[in-house]
Amino acid sequence: MFDIGWSEILVVVIITILVVGPKELPGLLRTIGKTVGNLRRMAGDFQHQFNDALKEAELDEVQKTIGDVRTLDPGTALKDAVKKQLSSVDDLTEDLSVQMASSKRDINEALETGSASAPAPAIDDRSMVPPELEQLHSDANIVSDADAQSQPDMGKTKKAD
Repeated sequence: MFDIGWSEILVVVIITILVVGPKELPGLLRTIGKTVGNLRRMAGDFQHQFNDALKEAELDEVQKTIGDVRTLDPGTALKDAVKKQLSSVDDLTEDLSVQMASSKRDINEALETGSASAPAPAIDDRSMVPPELEQLHSDANIVSDADAQSQPDMGKTKKAD
């Protein structure tokens, strides 16, 4: 801590003996010892109180974390994740349905204006679905436009229970 060698200590001791005197030196050393002891005790108490405060703060955080873990329900978290994924699939299928309906209208209008003498054949929504999306289409249980019109309360998709 301090860079004090034996020669410096010897000089301090000689000066202290000369200034204080040999008769009062034991009382002075006792007083210095008590003062240093009190300072160390106060520093120890402060450090102990500081450590206790840190332990209490850490214990509060640990108790809060344990409480959070106890209230964690993996079933709910899993259901939320599945619902989120299903909603993204539902959004995708709704977008595809809207685009297919728009394309069907455009094609029917083009066929009607192109051949005025012959009636234009109606285009089936299912014939426009690419083979890659047919699996998604059947997995999501998408209701066709005709079914949706006959059952307006059910919406465009059926939800799996």
